[in-house]
Amino acid sequence: MIEITDLRRIYHMGNVEVKALDGVTLTIGKGEFLGIMGASGSGKTTLLHMVGLLDQPTSGRIMIDGLDILGLTDYEKTMFRLYKLGYVFQDYALVPDLTVMENVSLPAMLRKDRTEAQVKKDSYSILEKIGLCDRRDHLPRELSGGQQQRVSIARAMVNKPDILFADEPCANLDSENSRMVLDLFHEINEEMQQTIIMVSHEDWHKEYFHRIVRLRDGKIFSDGTNGAHHH
Repeated sequence: MIEITDLRRIYHMGNVEVKALDGVTLTIGKGEFLGIMGASGSGKTTLLHMVGLLDQPTSGRIMIDGLDILGLTDYEKTMFRLYKLGYVFQDYALVPDLTVMENVSLPAMLRKDRTEAQVKKDSYSILEKIGLCDRRDHLPRELSGGQQQRVSIARAMVNKPDILFADEPCANLDSENSRMVLDLFHEINEEMQQTIIMVSHEDWHKEYFHRIVRLRDGKIFSDGTNGAHHH
């Protein structure tokens, strides 16, 4: 599914060299719910951004389903993100002037292979899944943080991505809403065999992950299936 080989990302700040990623090699299987954990500055988000094609590594290789994604042109990367990947960020990143329904439909409307009727149907069924059909004509600011994050998950899922990336999706939520979001990820992972790669620093989140990769100073510090996985 995803093969990451010797991935490095070096930033230069003045004349200081910062190794955000320092040789990460990792294989992620289809349908895995993977947690990337570690202290702040350990390289978690950098790794997520590389694999999610949001940033370019200094060196190394990323293969997704046998395709060398770093060799793609910018246009091909954009298309790959649109058709294959979904994203959930900590600040929800919803479009403020669009309704819930419009926000969810947006990625589907950008694609050339969907009729408007199909987009409506897909958007509606994913809103049903997150339990916000009754809010479909509301604007994001009329929703709570937990509801907005659920809308952003629906938007990420509307194109049925191969891989769902979540970057600290619970960072701005209380524990009740965090649990709701994580339960939703768990459900999506189980029901749709959805591959999910999630960055987190909250220790209790680990009960949700099948496998946890811990980073420290841009390197993999430990990588193990989760024995305590009790869902």
